[in-house]
Amino acid sequence: MQLKPDLAQALNNQVNAELSAAHNYLAMAAYFDSIDLPGFAQWFRAQSTEETQHAMKFYDFVVKRDADVTLTSIDAPKQAFSGPIEAIETALAMEQSVSAQIHALYGLASDAKDYAAQSLLNWFLDEQVEEEDSFRNLLIQTRAAQNDPWNLQVLDKELAARQIEPAPA
Repeated sequence: MQLKPDLAQALNNQVNAELSAAHNYLAMAAYFDSIDLPGFAQWFRAQSTEETQHAMKFYDFVVKRDADVTLTSIDAPKQAFSGPIEAIETALAMEQSVSAQIHALYGLASDAKDYAAQSLLNWFLDEQVEEEDSFRNLLIQTRAAQNDPWNLQVLDKELAARQIEPAPA
């Protein structure tokens, strides 16, 4: 069954939103590299890769449903922050915005009685709960470090352990 045009457009918008998030997280990784926090940078690089995987999950769904994928330009991301806390607050706000987008998409799919899209979006609803929780925890830890170089280095070593995970099936 082919996607309804309004749902196809909304899913295309989400492909682009996920790619924008990946772009923003890569810029945050570069910021953390610039202030000698390679563990934070690795964590954000992994996050960027994960967002690209999310975009491709939407992309593949649109293609499999016999609709066209339309890519748009991506705005330049913010590249300078007052410190690690501001960068992570920015990232958490982005994830909260993505959660709202996924909720709106689910409502659109529900109104269209598109059960396949609802199934896809159920995965993303669960994923967003995890994403927001991860960023909230990182923000709590970073605030606890209070911009103290020693504390940030300890947290940085912990974050360096995050590996880039393979794309979900």
